[in-house]
Amino acid sequence: MISVRSLCSIALVLVASGAAGCKEDPPPPQPEPASSAAANKGKASLRTPVSPIAKVDPQSMKEYRVDACYFGTLSLKQARDAYLASLGKDEPSEKKIPSFGTEDQSKPGDAGKTALPAKPPTPTTPAAPKTTATPPAAAAAAAPGGSAKAGPAKPDERRPINIGARAPYERNARACTVALSLKDPAMPDVDAALSEYAPFATELAKNIAAANNYYQREEYKKDSFAKGKELHTKLLADFEKLDAHSDKLGLAVSAWHSSHLPDLAKADEGQKAALTALEDARTLMLTLASKNIDPAAARTQLQKLETSAAALKAHGTSNQTDPWSKIMAPALDNFIRDVKAAEPKLTDKGISSPALYLPVVTSFVSLIEGKHRALSRSLMAKGQPGTREAAGTAQPAAPAAPAAPEPQKE
Repeated sequence: MISVRSLCSIALVLVASGAAGCKEDPPPPQPEPASSAAANKGKASLRTPVSPIAKVDPQSMKEYRVDACYFGTLSLKQARDAYLASLGKDEPSEKKIPSFGTEDQSKPGDAGKTALPAKPPTPTTPAAPKTTATPPAAAAAAAPGGSAKAGPAKPDERRPINIGARAPYERNARACTVALSLKDPAMPDVDAALSEYAPFATELAKNIAAANNYYQREEYKKDSFAKGKELHTKLLADFEKLDAHSDKLGLAVSAWHSSHLPDLAKADEGQKAALTALEDARTLMLTLASKNIDPAAARTQLQKLETSAAALKAHGTSNQTDPWSKIMAPALDNFIRDVKAAEPKLTDKGISSPALYLPVVTSFVSLIEGKHRALSRSLMAKGQPGTREAAGTAQPAAPAAPAAPEPQKE
């Protein structure tokens, strides 16, 4: 039989274990990082995902910025020609409101399109005249001695800025500032011309934008053309210097490209076709920007460009993932379209219509930017660092480091 002492011992043990079970439970274990990530699945990340970026070599980058600067700021000449043509020899006044030729920047290809005529009203049986209540304002105006205080809402006195009209000048001038900041590699003649041209183009673009804004908002009605005449003096002074500065940079850029032609032998088929078309487009654009033009030669260059652009498009048809044809073929089509739209105004002095010349400049700059994007996309697709596609006079590669000497045998 079990003794009373044994029963008491068992009871004490049970009481002690029950008391221990009444203690506060320990906190549950923290979830593992994997489970935490699973719980947050589907939620937006606070960190911006990093996408691969192709590292284009410094020479290609600088050439891209320099080209965007020079060809882009040809728009300053367009603004000058339009401004002077709108004023003649007069100063800005109520009779002569200056224009920069950007008021109607519809696509040149749409110039020949006209709006469809409105449908004639359908004849209907005349209905019985309805009696309509006279609006209170009209009734007040019609009443003897009455006046309509509630007239039509007054338009906003500060007219909105046409961003599309002012953007090209300042944006293209900023490309010059960026190009000037790139010191590697050294382009002596180009760098010297840029050091003078970049601040000049920036100031001129700023004054053009200010004048454009001033006349679009009709601020001349408030100050009797005081600011307009002040800007007029600055613009005339810089317009006289524009050709000398731009031509100096243009000659330096052309000389650089002539001595640094792309090495097409090292390019793949898409890149080769794209660079060939780009060089044809560059030749044509330089012709259109010159002072003395042979219109027949320009048309011949245009036909050559159409042929090379068609070759790039054909390559893209059978190689639909090729970045060169996907990006540059549409840009080439736009440039060719704008040149053809301006062709009727092409004379031995250039494109005589500033409104048609600006789209040509803009689409060529888009073509330069397209070439840079295609190069970056191509490098990312190949998964390799940026290397210059134009290696005509590239610097020789640094010699490889000598291998470590083999240990001497004893």
